[in-house]
Amino acid sequence: MFLVEGTGKPSQKKTFETFGNRIAPKSKLIHDKEAAHKKLVKELALNSVSYASKELKGMLDKENPLYPVNRAHAIMKMFLNAHSSFNRDDLQGYLNLFSLVTNPPHEMLEKVELVIISAFNNPKTLRYRDFYNTIPDF
Repeated sequence: MFLVEGTGKPSQKKTFETFGNRIAPKSKLIHDKEAAHKKLVKELALNSVSYASKELKGMLDKENPLYPVNRAHAIMKMFLNAHSSFNRDDLQGYLNLFSLVTNPPHEMLEKVELVIISAFNNPKTLRYRDFYNTIPDF
């Protein structure tokens, strides 16, 4: 799951507002000792397993419990850098695309089916004149 939390350093308030309704109470949260996670852990009574980043430095990837998260962030960063001209206002859309590409199902046709089903379940109307009468925002 990749969500835009805002700009700047994460806060307990922003983290809770962003993830609070997406994480089941009493779930297990494996994370670093980021202070912004405190409210999330407390309010949802999460089973918190935290690691100090400094202690993990230099550890082999296969031994690092946070490696899956670190790897996902590294790949996401490469993805966003490869699309550096995107409109920052559409960042969540790019994160949604990245999430779709990197998560199961791994069969490409199943992913296409998910996109089509999602499109039909979320209909929007864009009229021809509305599309072509707008002035591009460059």
